[in-house]
Amino acid sequence: MSNFNQDMENLLHAYDSNWQDYLILREQFIEKYKLSVEKLQEQLNTAKKALTEIQQLKRRDTTNLGMINKLQTIAKDTLAAIGGDDEC
Repeated sequence: MSNFNQDMENLLHAYDSNWQDYLILREQFIEKYKLSVEKLQEQLNTAKKALTEIQQLKRRDTTNLGMINKLQTIAKDTLAAIGGDDEC
């Protein structure tokens, strides 16, 4: 069982049995997973920024034009899949 599932199970068990334990576990649960969500959001924003920069590359060097076009297409498709309208 994953840590999240185990933590959730412990939280629900405490809710049913001991209110004080529940309150303590709830705060620990919130703090633990809040940090995880914040880290994932930071990583997502970094990826979006990099993909946006790739998508906006200038096409100056014709020898690498095919590669730049491919990178821009990949970046555009990835941003669309991620939901690129959030702030970076």
